[in-house]
Amino acid sequence: MRTKDLVRRWESGRQALRTIAAGIPSGQEGFRPAPETMSLGELVLHAVSAEKTARDALTVTPGQWEWKTGINLERYSKIADILAVLDAETEITRKYLTGLSDADLAKTIKTPWGAEISIEDLWYEWLGHEIHHRGNLVTGLRVLGVTPPSIW
Repeated sequence: MRTKDLVRRWESGRQALRTIAAGIPSGQEGFRPAPETMSLGELVLHAVSAEKTARDALTVTPGQWEWKTGINLERYSKIADILAVLDAETEITRKYLTGLSDADLAKTIKTPWGAEISIEDLWYEWLGHEIHHRGNLVTGLRVLGVTPPSIW
């Protein structure tokens, strides 16, 4: 894969997440479709926080996977705050991804779950992670009685 293809796919997915997240009604950020699930706001923040963890493990603190980023519902409790941190982190990841070369994608890293994979494969897994949580958001909004914004 080429970096430009990865960036295009990530941008498309990120725009979809942003669109769906913007559909969370104010005051419903803490809504949980079931007791054991993440709330709507937590789903968005989890996707952002996990991406920050991966990005930082590749750049800021190489090889160190710090999961407690401070990007959580206690700190970002309102939809406007959630969207603001999503936008800020999106810009940081965009700069990181657009700065990668095609050769960088082939470099291998060790993941916290013990696998050695290419940076390309890591980001594919992260794209899948975000897709999964977008689906959770759509379902959660429907349970709440809200028609999710169209992403197509």
